[in-house]
Amino acid sequence: MVGGIIVVAIVVYGLLWFFAGRDNVPPPTSQAAPPTVSTTAAVTTTRPIVINSTSTTEAPTTTLVALRAPEEVRVLVLNAVGVAGLAAEVTEDLQGFGYQVLTPSNYQPALEQSRVWYGPAFEAEAYELAGVAFPDALVELNNELTPDADIVVILGASFEG
Repeated sequence: MVGGIIVVAIVVYGLLWFFAGRDNVPPPTSQAAPPTVSTTAAVTTTRPIVINSTSTTEAPTTTLVALRAPEEVRVLVLNAVGVAGLAAEVTEDLQGFGYQVLTPSNYQPALEQSRVWYGPAFEAEAYELAGVAFPDALVELNNELTPDADIVVILGASFEG
């Protein structure tokens, strides 16, 4: 139950971050500034509070979950669009932001929507990365990732990088 609450809180946080200030977005420039990656995420959980000996009630509490620094996250980028060099270009960008990157490759079958798959214990980092660099992507737990990667990004036709 706590895991479900954490997932909901992270999704809400990501949506609020994504839609915040959309009306004030400056026009794109020829050189993009690197995204800012936060190092904590707010998560709301509940704990019982005993009011008297016959009843209890749930009260929300806030817990800060420390995000790993990009240098501590291994990312693999896969190209499911067929655009030559796209995964390599995105990999280079992620490396510039400090992520540990693996050798990019291709993915079959072709996908319409991009994906960000994360392994156990990397959910917050996956949502943070998706919110900063892949807002079009579906973020999903995948327990069968290669042991070398903490997060796998699959670039689909929806990617607008």
